[in-house]
Amino acid sequence: MEIPGHNAPSSHSGGRPVNDTAGPIMPPYHLTYADAEITDIPAFLAAVHTTAGNLGAHTRIICINADRVAGRLHITTALAHACRTWFTDKNPIARSFEMEVLLWVAAGRQTSVAARFGAQKGTMPLWVVVVAAEESPTAEIARLPGLTLYPAPPATAEEMGAEKQARLMQDFSISEAELSTVGLKRLPELVAERVALSAVYR
Repeated sequence: MEIPGHNAPSSHSGGRPVNDTAGPIMPPYHLTYADAEITDIPAFLAAVHTTAGNLGAHTRIICINADRVAGRLHITTALAHACRTWFTDKNPIARSFEMEVLLWVAAGRQTSVAARFGAQKGTMPLWVVVVAAEESPTAEIARLPGLTLYPAPPATAEEMGAEKQARLMQDFSISEAELSTVGLKRLPELVAERVALSAVYR
């Protein structure tokens, strides 16, 4: 199974060079992991927007609820597709790059559904994707209200407990028979495949 973005690096130097015409434009990106305690969503999102501006005119920050996604592979696959529709094909569904990424994460077309994959009020783990930062974003991200960054994603970031497994199977229409055929360890690949296949319905 060939998954777009499967081999994409996860540091701020990751992705394709912007002048690489062999494939979709993939700006440099940085992927980190945090525990979040968010008491005010509008204030948090305003802080995210301000932080992105501080990191560069073209920088975008996308916060993704780690409990709703199948780890790094899921996110990098969605990011690769979002970059293609936004930068290469120039035919996105969303009005913002951040929402375009979330639509691909959700493997759907409805922004109301995609928004549930983003940061929510309360306590949750977050994957934080920073795209096209002009410098290392770690210090700026660490100052976002309610976030506690990990030096590196913990092992739990890729774990598939029973509750998370059931949620992913429901959200991405994965049957018990399909999962039993490939095995639980390949659930992230099945989810990434759903993300890729969602391009057919756009």
